[in-house]
Amino acid sequence: MNPVLDRVNEFPVFPVLETDRLVLREITMDDLDWYIEHFSRPEMVEGQDFPAPESREVAEEELRKYIVDLFRNRDGFRWGVTLKGDPRLIGSLGYYKWARPWSHMAEMGYDLQKEHWGRGMMSEAMRAVIDFGFERMKLTRIEAFVFLFNTRSTRMLERLGFRREGILRSRVMTSDGVISDDTIYAMTRDDWLAARGRSKQ
Repeated sequence: MNPVLDRVNEFPVFPVLETDRLVLREITMDDLDWYIEHFSRPEMVEGQDFPAPESREVAEEELRKYIVDLFRNRDGFRWGVTLKGDPRLIGSLGYYKWARPWSHMAEMGYDLQKEHWGRGMMSEAMRAVIDFGFERMKLTRIEAFVFLFNTRSTRMLERLGFRREGILRSRVMTSDGVISDDTIYAMTRDDWLAARGRSKQ
């Protein structure tokens, strides 16, 4: 069995997802200007262990490596978040480290511009992507790693049904060079089914 070929056959084109308020679409190299602006924002730099792009050339390399090639190599999906009727990107989310040759586990990451916080936008997008992971990708486990101090993010994960499994001490370095603990959250397929009142499949 060739897992790469299987994934190409299953997902020949990038899947667009829609919710009540959002369209989740593919991020391409045409979104380079957005990438530079978005990942240079203080809230983005603070919320992840990744500095702002140093230059346009560095940003182009990062966009290709971490987002565009993610789907091209069928290692995961990174959706761009837009409001219905407005093509401008306001955030992103998706799966990476989609394990090979086993396809049942992946890590999740997400980000949203600060002016859209507190409106349930990311929770709405996350629900669609979680459903996609368990239904289409046939995942049995989704993991998310969050800085211990990021209480906004941890509360959202808990509301969505993720369970905190532990603290990973001194796992990451923040953008300002501080060693920080990480918190691991996970949702299993059984958790997802139970939350929807469905029997195991």
